[in-house]
Amino acid sequence: MERNQFLVKAGTLLSASLMFVTLNAFSQLSPESSENTRPDLTYKQLHSSTLSEQPGLFADGLKLKLDLSVLDEAEEDRFEFDPEAIPADDIYEGMWGNRFVNTYGNLKNAPDTFMVDLENFTMPVDGYMTSNFGRRGSRRYHYGVDLKAQTGDTIYAAFDGKVRVKQYERRGYGYYLVVRHLNGLETVYGHLSKFLVSENDFVKSGEPIGLAGNTGRSFGSHLHFETRFLGKPINPNFIIDFEKKAPHKEEYLVTNSSYRKTSNSSRVVVKSNTVGTVTASNYREPSTNTNTNNKYVSGDVNYHRIQKGDTLGAIAKRYGISVNKICSLNNITPKTTLRVGKSIRIS
Repeated sequence: MERNQFLVKAGTLLSASLMFVTLNAFSQLSPESSENTRPDLTYKQLHSSTLSEQPGLFADGLKLKLDLSVLDEAEEDRFEFDPEAIPADDIYEGMWGNRFVNTYGNLKNAPDTFMVDLENFTMPVDGYMTSNFGRRGSRRYHYGVDLKAQTGDTIYAAFDGKVRVKQYERRGYGYYLVVRHLNGLETVYGHLSKFLVSENDFVKSGEPIGLAGNTGRSFGSHLHFETRFLGKPINPNFIIDFEKKAPHKEEYLVTNSSYRKTSNSSRVVVKSNTVGTVTASNYREPSTNTNTNNKYVSGDVNYHRIQKGDTLGAIAKRYGISVNKICSLNNITPKTTLRVGKSIRIS
């Protein structure tokens, strides 16, 4: 009898214990509330092969647009405007001096031809020509052009590049700058009244670099502007149409004839709205057929414009030449980075 009563009490106690545990477990769950709970997140995964067909990527309920072309452009900009780099360093054999306009007398492997990209040109000042490239009397020669500017007018960088020289020359340029550009050219800006940049500053085309003035050997406010390659002056009229304020073409081929002087006086200028003046045609380079003794001017030189994905090996295979030949023609090495849009010589 006593045993039966004990079993009944034990069963009752066990049932009560199980009920308590169950109720306690349910008490740990918070009731659902639209205010206190986070809604389920919807994830949509896109395979890389379908990216071109989809508007974007999704994560945590937020739509993220991934424009691969923008990333490519940003990568190219970081390369083109690396502030630590020296523009056209391979062409100039590592020479970078901050004292003289022409400091390249020791260059041993200067290319006999070179294609210059003129695509992002900016007029250094919005003024007409007052003095041209040419003779000044019997003993002096003017290696640039003078452009009308008032003291204090802003002077702009002609192309993307880096300031190499910031100096003063009392009997010559006055306060002047030399900028080495990514395209291989160097430009000189003379008779300034103030500098807006410092040596080794990286500047973009159209960026202010100084103020026009009347310093040095000057007889009135203006900008003296030169274009040079490997230190040698090139008549700016070969490259730029100063009446239209734009380059003649998107590219300019530097050859031996680029450095020749003219017998014309620097007084023969291009000036808009003036009757009877001589135009820049007097200063243009001769036809390539006029110099058959120079193979680099006679049309035997061919170039390849670099496209995205090009390699030296692929270019060499396409034109049936060796990588070493391309390197020799362009004064580069097999490790030289190929820049999209630039041109390299292939014959």
